[in-house]
This record gives sequence, C-alpha cells and structure tokens, in this order.
Amino acid sequence: SLGSVSPLLVLLCFGAMARVHKHCVIGHGLTGTAACKYLAKAGEDVVLVGPSEGHGAHGACYDEGRIYRILDPLESWARLAERSIENYSSIVDESGVDFYQESGLLIFGVEDDFVRQTREIASRMGTHLEELSPEQLVAHFPWLSPPAVTRVGLLQLQKAGHLSPRKLTAAQLSLATQHGAAYVDDSVASVMRETDDGPFSVFLSGGGCIRAENVLVAAGVYTSVLPLLPEQVVVNLTGAQALLAEISAEDASILSGMPSMIYEGQSDEECFYLLPPIQYPDGSWLLKIGPSTTFAPPLKTVGDVDTWFRQGHLDPAFEKVALKALHDMFPQITIRSWRALLCVTDSTPTQNAYIDLLSPGWGICSGGNGLAAKSSDEIGHLAAQMMALPSHWGPDPQLPREWFRAVTPGSLLPTPQLETALAKVESCGEVLSSRVVDALKALTDLLAATPKLRAHADGVAQELRAVLATRWGAAPSVFCCTSAKSRGGTAWAPAHPFIVLVSGTLSVIVIVPA
Repeated sequence: SLGSVSPLLVLLCFGAMARVHKHCVIGHGLTGTAACKYLAKAGEDVVLVGPSEGHGAHGACYDEGRIYRILDPLESWARLAERSIENYSSIVDESGVDFYQESGLLIFGVEDDFVRQTREIASRMGTHLEELSPEQLVAHFPWLSPPAVTRVGLLQLQKAGHLSPRKLTAAQLSLATQHGAAYVDDSVASVMRETDDGPFSVFLSGGGCIRAENVLVAAGVYTSVLPLLPEQVVVNLTGAQALLAEISAEDASILSGMPSMIYEGQSDEECFYLLPPIQYPDGSWLLKIGPSTTFAPPLKTVGDVDTWFRQGHLDPAFEKVALKALHDMFPQITIRSWRALLCVTDSTPTQNAYIDLLSPGWGICSGGNGLAAKSSDEIGHLAAQMMALPSHWGPDPQLPREWFRAVTPGSLLPTPQLETALAKVESCGEVLSSRVVDALKALTDLLAATPKLRAHADGVAQELRAVLATRWGAAPSVFCCTSAKSRGGTAWAPAHPFIVLVSGTLSVIVIVPA
C-alpha cells in the first residue's frame, strides 16, 4: 500500500540512481537496534530507520525501568533472557553506556502455577533459587510487609535486577553505527516491492525513500497496524499501564537493597511487578508498580495505539489497587505523588516472539508479549542471523526456529491432517469428522483471541465447553491439563466418542455428547 506517497517519489525511489542497501531494519526500539548491531558487526550493509524519542516516537523503550531475569515459566523466554544477560557487560564495555543494575529478583505470594513453573524452569536450567518462608522474607527485607496470603518467596540474587530500556536502545544504536550502520530518524509510511525478486522500497513519512534487498520489520506494536508486512500476522494488542510513585531520597535509601519483585496474589487483579527506586532523568526517585494481566484494554488500529500512548492517565481502578498495594507492602515509605506510564503489549497466540521470514527477504521481528526488553539482544541476534543467512539459522537445540514462526490468519484454518498453527488433533474415536473439525477450530480460535488463556487449563476447559455447547446444542465434557498423562481419551471415556487435542504442552480431551 502506498497511501499518500507521491508518484514522483515512487519514480525517484525506483530510479536507476537510487542506492540499494543490503538490509533495511525498520524500528528504532530494543530489538530493531539489536538486530541492526549484529548485522553491522557481521559486515553487512544495513540501514536502520525509525523515529527517535525526540521526534515523537512511542514505544516500550522509552522508560528507565524494566525487570530483567532469567527465570520465566516459558523455557523459550528463559533461554532468550539467559543469552541476552550474558552479553550485558560486554554491551556496557563496548558502548560506554551503563544500562543495568544487578539488584536481584524476588518472586513471592501464593503458591500458584507461575511460582511452580518458575521453580521447575530454574531446576532445568541450573539457576540457583533461595526459597524463603514468609518469616524469612521479613527477616531479609525488614521494610517489606508481605500480604497475609503469602506462602513462599523465591529469591534469585545473580543475573537478575532491572535495566533502562532507554539506555539499552541508545547503547545498541551506538554500537550499530560504530560498526558502519546508517540511521535515518524518520517513521515509515509503507513498504512495497515492485517484483518478487526485486529490491524493496521503504517510503518515509518525511517524504524520503530507502531501497534495500532485504527488509526486517521490528517496529514493535506498530508492526501489525501499519502497512509494513506482505501479509497480516495474528497479534493481540492491549494497553499496558504502570504507576510511578515518587518518594524522597531518604526513603529511596531505605529501599536501597530492594530487588526487582513479582507478587503473585490470589487473583489476576492482585498480581503486580515492582521495581526498586530508580532515579529518573528529572532527578526524582520513582517506585514502579504495574499489573501483570489485568487492566489491559484491547487496541485494534494505529489510531487506538496512538490515542492510548497520548492519553496520559491511568485506569482509576488500577490506580486505586496499585496505591493500596504500595501502602500495604511498604508501610514505612511515604508516596509524595504519582504519575502514569503507558505502554502497549503485543501478544502472540504462541506466546513466543515472531522471528520469521514472511516472504523471501521480508522478515518480521515482533511480538514481545510484555517480556522482550530483557531478552532483546538475543532476539535481535536471531533476527540478524535469519536475514544474513536465511537458510542457515540453526540448528539450535535450545532455541529451535519453529518456536518463533509467525502465525497468519490462513495458518489458523484446519488442514486435511487436522492441524492448525496452534493446535492439532492427536486422536479421536467414534465421532463425526465435522465435530472433530469443530473442536479443533474452536480451540484454535480461543488461543488466537486470548493468548494468555493457555496458561490457565481450567479457563480453556470452561471456554471451550461453552463454545462447543453453542455449536452442538449440547455441552460436552472437557478436560484440560499441561501433563502428557492426560493424553489418550479412551482412558477417560472408554465407551464414549472422544477427541484429544494438543497445543504445545496443553492437552485437551473433549468427550462428545450423544
């Protein structure tokens, strides 16, 4: 789509005199600058294009505080983080930009799936965790008043803390340009390709045009709402918000030993992440608290995204619970004032980043799922490998390429093999083929519409049961779990029609009503 691009600009862009770069990376954020750095370090001719903060850019990188940690319930994100964190010190040494602080990580609260899965990943990856009782939590952190429902604390002291995404982005861009990359401080209006094997034309909002043999779109949440890709990808955009509470320098010193924290409450509304006091560019000391999964309105268009970034105020319900949580957990600390920090989360139905070629030479590096800041260096590294050596990425047993395949609307349709990009039929018995397809499509649609649902087996069962009851006129029995023990529907209902569906580690058994 050319939108408002002038015919003269098109003519000039396709002219014989126009320079053609080897690579154009679209996106001046954490992953775009990382990918550009790695391409430049490999000796590739690369230009990065994307507006800077000074030119009105919005994005996740314009803040001073993000948690970094290796531990995550999903192994893919844990591995990406592990490799990225290993490179932090070299990025500081090479760029001269000090962007992170190893303050540690404390996960505490109820003993829920998040805590159990984090513990399992730590064991699998050999990451040391110190387990703390509620009494030990108070002894370690006398300024902390854990909520009464707290049952456990997991403390990781090394390779965890907080980073400045603003400074990390600056460091990566500095290294990219040091190694020969060019940077254009402008936004992209559209991307087009005149022929299947010809160069790309990247049209800029300011009226210019960049020509390149390959294009990598790493424009964060704007990747899916601007005309930058050859086809649509399945991404859910939601507003994200955090409250920045200003405290005095004296209170900041009281919390000087505070690690980054993740609190797991009894409901989604009671789950928070918290960062220790960070001194922001204006000199103020700010405690950051944000919700994990709630208070996240859906966003559909580029207008929705821009409006959300600009609105400047928090959801009153979130503001209320966030302030209460801070007062309850830090009773010695006085909050002087607070301000809003708004962002947008791009969630993929696979819960993994998209690092993929949608067509020859046209790549995507997007889908941060609210987890990408700490892992952005390795995400950019993988994307650079993909663009420089598209047929030679891997094999990497720790980060298989299949994890990062982009999901498109067409890939959500059931194949003759009874598979979609998100699920497949593992077995079935004594059931009409139309009902098998119904069940597969219903599960696929649920996971595509609500990516985080797959983490809640009971929620999947409830939603799938309701959808199939509407379609079939009678409610089936649906059982979900994340254990392979569930597979084999005949063990559940030897005399009843059944369908067994699988999506990653999630197993779903549908007992079809007569």
